[in-house]
Amino acid sequence: MNFWITLFFGGCIGILLVFAWMFLEFIKIENNKTQKIDNELKSRLDKMSARDIYIHKMSQNNLVWDKSTHTYVKKME
Repeated sequence: MNFWITLFFGGCIGILLVFAWMFLEFIKIENNKTQKIDNELKSRLDKMSARDIYIHKMSQNNLVWDKSTHTYVKKME
């Protein structure tokens, strides 16, 4: 009887270890995706002029995306 209990708990611990390993791999993959997106964004910002960055920031503050027309429209406050 003790053999089966030991085998059962060993299997449970093994399954938990496999899930922990899979979760850590998932986190690594997501961190790599985030890093690639961050690098691309930094590259785009480095290529933009100060005027372009200012216009972009003003657009974010004053415009919102309208899904029905697929354009930016002025915020109604």
